[in-house]
Order: sequence, then C-alpha cells, then structure tokens
Amino acid sequence: MRPFLPLFCILCALPARPAEPLDLAPVRKWLARQDELRSVEADFTQIRALRALRDPITTPGHLWFSAPDSLRWELGEPARTIVVRKGDTYYLIQPAKKKAERYKAESMAKKGGAMGFAMMNFPIAKDFADFNRQFETLAVSVSSDHCHLEILPRDAQAQKFLQAIKLDFDTASGHLLCFELVTREGSSLRNDFANVRMNQKFDRRVFEYDFTGYEIVDGKN
Repeated sequence: MRPFLPLFCILCALPARPAEPLDLAPVRKWLARQDELRSVEADFTQIRALRALRDPITTPGHLWFSAPDSLRWELGEPARTIVVRKGDTYYLIQPAKKKAERYKAESMAKKGGAMGFAMMNFPIAKDFADFNRQFETLAVSVSSDHCHLEILPRDAQAQKFLQAIKLDFDTASGHLLCFELVTREGSSLRNDFANVRMNQKFDRRVFEYDFTGYEIVDGKN
C-alpha cells in the first residue's frame, strides 16, 4: 500500500465536484400559474404511516378552497375532523364532541403535528422569490406531465419536526396530485388527490359552519 499512499493523499486533497444545480424551471412555471387559481374542489385519500403501526391508516376526505383565504377540509365519511378557514382564523372542529378549537393562521402554521403542516396553503407561495424565502429545494424530477418536488421549510422549528415535504403536481394543469409530509421520527402523512376541479363555481356557504351547541376554545400553540 505504501507506493499508493502519495496518490491516495493527492486524491483526498482534490476538491469535491460540485453537485449539479437543480433545474427549478418547472417549479417556477408552476408557481406562476398559481396566480390563475381562484378555487379548488377535490377528493383526497389520506394515508398515515406511523412507526408504531404495522399497516398505514387510510381515510377518505374532501376539500374546498376559494381565493384568497377560504378553506374547508374534511377527513372521514362522515367527517370526523373538519377544518374551516375564514380570513386569518382557522377552526379545528370535532363534530362528535361538539367542540372546536380556534387558531390564528400564523399559529396554525406552527402547530406542526396534528394539522399545521398538513394543511396545504393555496397557493404555496406568492411567487418564486417568496417560495425560495420559505423553502429549501431538496429534489426536483420531471417525468412526462408529472413533476416531483421535495422541499424543506427554512424555519428552524419546522426542520426539527420535518425531514421533507414531497409534492407531485401535473405540469399541464398545475393541480396537485399528492402532498406528503415525512417526519424525522419516521412517520409520514400523505394526501393523494383525485377529481380535482379548478376554478369552477361551488356554493360558498360551504365555508360557513353552524356552531350551535359547540364549545369553542382558543387552541394552544
């Protein structure tokens, strides 16, 4: 080995080849199309994988969104959990318990575990510059009309909880195909979207909720 030692030392001293820069053109184009987004209605299937469980938990759901900040997200049939956003206020509703927790939008984003990061913002960012301020891009790949994107929030608190956020979107229509959170503890929460209807009219009364008989409390951050 001794004759090869000088060569080995030289090779170790050489600078590592820089990684190829990611092609963010599909992401830039996708974000630009978000300006055209006025409403979304879609079915989804939530797949929750926990280290403590042998098999993942699969639950159907439905969502409605209307720009700029109205959202209704239902999980289960009938709905066991409902999230309604009106302006800067979220309501996390448990119909069976006749109980609702109220959050400001900024505190909901920090909630993390239960709903915070699972609640996908529409749009995900105002523009490409805003996207870069909020997220680090880990991977981008394009196959036919399908783009796979992996990102991580730059927020230090979020990075303690998350290993990656994975999104798949249709490059032709711009709509989300799936949205997955992977945590550092090894669990994941994935939403697969179907029957996506963009910019179609629906009854805006869906964002109203009758809280008669409900206990409404301010949620803990």
